Amino acid sequence: CIRDSWSTFPEYLDRLEGNLGVNVGALVGHNALRRSVMHDDAVGREATPEQIDEMVRMLRESLAAGGLGFSTTMAYTHSDVDGKPVPSRWASRDELLALARAVGEYEGTTLEWNTDGCMNGFADEEVDTMIAMSSGANRPLNWTVFTIDSARPDEYRTQLSASERAAADGARVVALTMPVLGGMTMSFRFYGALNLLPGWNDVLSLPLDERMAKLADPEVRRRLELSAASPEAGVVARLTGWGQYRIGDTYSPENEGLKGRLVADIARERGVRDFYALLDVVLADELRTVLWPGPTDDDAESWRLRQQAWEHDHVMIGGSDAGAHLDRMAGAAYPTAWLADCIRGRRLTTMEDAIRHMTEVPARLFGLLDRGRLAEGW
Repeated sequence: CIRDSWSTFPEYLDRLEGNLGVNVGALVGHNALRRSVMHDDAVGREATPEQIDEMVRMLRESLAAGGLGFSTTMAYTHSDVDGKPVPSRWASRDELLALARAVGEYEGTTLEWNTDGCMNGFADEEVDTMIAMSSGANRPLNWTVFTIDSARPDEYRTQLSASERAAADGARVVALTMPVLGGMTMSFRFYGALNLLPGWNDVLSLPLDERMAKLADPEVRRRLELSAASPEAGVVARLTGWGQYRIGDTYSPENEGLKGRLVADIARERGVRDFYALLDVVLADELRTVLWPGPTDDDAESWRLRQQAWEHDHVMIGGSDAGAHLDRMAGAAYPTAWLADCIRGRRLTTMEDAIRHMTEVPARLFGLLDRGRLAEGW
């Protein structure tokens, strides 16, 4: 347990020293810098020039102490406990570029960025900002997470073209992508990815009794199902294969015996649509049902595109949430899962190449000059 006996990034690293059995490399978080300097004004306001200068000073101090770089987000999916955009989402372009330039003053550093386009396709302005940050720092910038789905081939090409455009301008923008499909849990009772579907949060954020009444309403059901299938759903659409959901823990006599069953099979027995069967199950449990969604992008063409992406010069294996979703997803086992897939699964690449992707490639990206390779004299 890391207790709150520290208040600065150097003190945080000192707190870790000698207390962990693994190596840890930490990026300096933009939100922490903003809250430290701007306090309550970190949310809702752009920083003044003086506040930007102080954030730059703190970032330099943190990098000098051992920070590997700077991490920020502008993504609409990132909100604070009050439902407001996190502090970094209020930053001006000048603030972002000033912090990026500070990173460039320290060897072996990197930039990490998240924005709306990471999920739904980049706008030109987002690509311009990534290029400006990478160029200003003379450091690579990685974004996460590159989701590959054969149902959205245009988005696949658009995301990769951002890196190619950056390279043409002398910058380096790298997409992080996962080599396996990680398991997830979903719930209609607690806030989660389903709230991000178009129009869904208006229903799922209601008090429990009102929410249940809405989910039982045939017109609301029809509207939710249609909006979930709309193009505006973006990458969250991969969670809308309702028939592929598997029922987890249940809490009512009506749902006795359903654990482990596919919603599609339940719907077929009841003679209703998959989505309606799913809602009937969770309503019987007062929305406490644990749900395990099956991926909609587990098809052969999606895997072919992933295999192709792994060999792209501007794609790296990985994903960076730093434990943000431990209550509903945990991808930390992907290295062993991918190696197992290489040996006795799909075998889309060799075990040796998978190891290179997870060792030498990230070591080069993060500027770890004496790591990532087994070689004579290394």
